Amino acid sequence: MTSSVRRWRPLLALVAALALLLTGCGTIPVSGPVGTSAPDNSRPDEIDYAFSPPGPEQDAEPEDIISGFITAGLGPADDYSTARSFLGPQLSRSWQPGSRTLIYEDQPNIAANTGEGAFGVEVAVVAEIDNFGRMTRYERPRIETLDMVLRQVDGQWRIAESPDGTLLERSSFEAVFSAYPLYFYDPTYRYAVPDYRWFAARQSLAAALVSALLDGPSSYLENAAVSAFPSDSALARNSVPVSAGTAEVDFAENLFEGVPDLQRQRMEQQLQITLQGVTDIGSVVMTVNQAPVVVGTDASEFRTVETQPSVADTQIAVSDGQLVFYQGDGVLTIGNMQDISEYGPQDPAMSPAGQEYGNQYSFLDSSRTQMVMVVNGEAQVVVTGEELIRPSIDVHGWHWMVDSATGQVNVVRTPPEGTVQDHQRRTIAADWLGDRTVTSFKVSLDGTRAVVVTQQGSESEVFIVGLVRDSTGVPRGFTEPIELETTVEATRAVWDSENAVIVYAPAADASVSPERIGLDGTREQFTPLLGMTNLSSAPGDQIIMYGQTPEGVYSRVSSVWKKQEGTASDLAYPG
Repeated sequence: MTSSVRRWRPLLALVAALALLLTGCGTIPVSGPVGTSAPDNSRPDEIDYAFSPPGPEQDAEPEDIISGFITAGLGPADDYSTARSFLGPQLSRSWQPGSRTLIYEDQPNIAANTGEGAFGVEVAVVAEIDNFGRMTRYERPRIETLDMVLRQVDGQWRIAESPDGTLLERSSFEAVFSAYPLYFYDPTYRYAVPDYRWFAARQSLAAALVSALLDGPSSYLENAAVSAFPSDSALARNSVPVSAGTAEVDFAENLFEGVPDLQRQRMEQQLQITLQGVTDIGSVVMTVNQAPVVVGTDASEFRTVETQPSVADTQIAVSDGQLVFYQGDGVLTIGNMQDISEYGPQDPAMSPAGQEYGNQYSFLDSSRTQMVMVVNGEAQVVVTGEELIRPSIDVHGWHWMVDSATGQVNVVRTPPEGTVQDHQRRTIAADWLGDRTVTSFKVSLDGTRAVVVTQQGSESEVFIVGLVRDSTGVPRGFTEPIELETTVEATRAVWDSENAVIVYAPAADASVSPERIGLDGTREQFTPLLGMTNLSSAPGDQIIMYGQTPEGVYSRVSSVWKKQEGTASDLAYPG
């Protein structure tokens, strides 16, 4: 029986055509077809609003007041002042538009209920955003009825009772909401881990981001990423004023009691990198009763967090039965490594640079039944199985290996200064996989997440799952995964940045179109390459994407695939 996996789709799933939904493709469509689109890092201006929906007309009927109120959800200016003008005096003051947003398709059905001024608004909900910006999409539209009561105020109908929150027609969603990253830490506090949320652009955006940050990471990052803020942290007021580019974040008085300087500095840094995406915010100051909090001088353990970690441009590859480095357009020999040709090596992996475990490599043998680890030039079989897939090595020195035939996940590590014989090994439970077959597994450079591609029958799925570790960095389990929507066939995936993955399906006799999926909802389909059997990419501004075909290696330059002179196979960047 297939286990339950929480369904989630990035923002760009909202721009699929309605026909996709009707044919069963799990998307939340807006208008128009999906095309090739480049990531858009711009942010809507929090002061200039593109939409100014009209207020209530004189002597409007109750149904018109309700329709106008729904339409006014397009205008977040002045804390939804236009929408509030459709409400009675008391509800206008108490209504909380940010508590949730229902994204619906088709026209709402407004019908009178029993009771004076009582109405029911029936909507087909395709997605919901909670008060902390977390989006939940529904495989099929969910019918929800909202009860409203209208009363006359000075001879005009106004809504006296209504649930908190707003309604948005699916075609209007992208015009009002944008994806913003909250940042948490990996357990070592070296890397910033993005957690994208969706918010409407309005004056209280900064406060909404901070409140969501204080609430903690999403479920797929829970216990994989950490926050510098205690779990009971809260704002002292529901606003974050910005003056001369500095955001003043006011906290409850007891928050900083007994909190050491190191933690205060990490708290400040976490706020800074989270709010840097908001227009006009250049710096952050933490306050209590509007007085600045003393964070002290940088503690010796404090480090500036890496928000965009990157790898070197050197790849691992196979040539003439040996592991080699592939750099630019050439093949380089790896020194002090024993002859491994007897294994028939394929699908190699290389450890990220700068980790305490030194340069390590692993690969599969020709039958895909053995994973071989190479440490200090010495090779040894450390994992056996039935149908192993390409290994992945994380920043903590753990080699991850999945047996696609059994679903078993193994991790192996050699201690610092150790030899391959000193390896530690663990089996990680992955009950969430159920009956799915894993075809690809790649750990993110920060070590907190993995992109996993699975197949079940003819259906393939792409997931992001958090990696749970103990205080020493030893892997212990997985979080609840989220699923990414693709528009191309996918059986393999690699990280392109800490915010995006590239998926594709190898095919030696067909054109393959890789697709880049951003966790912020952006999506880009690349120029196809005929016969692509392998693709390599990784985080880094200078990283070049490579594709492999039966004809050789190609690099992608300015959207064009260019044949390379270097002869090698199974290229992979560190990780």
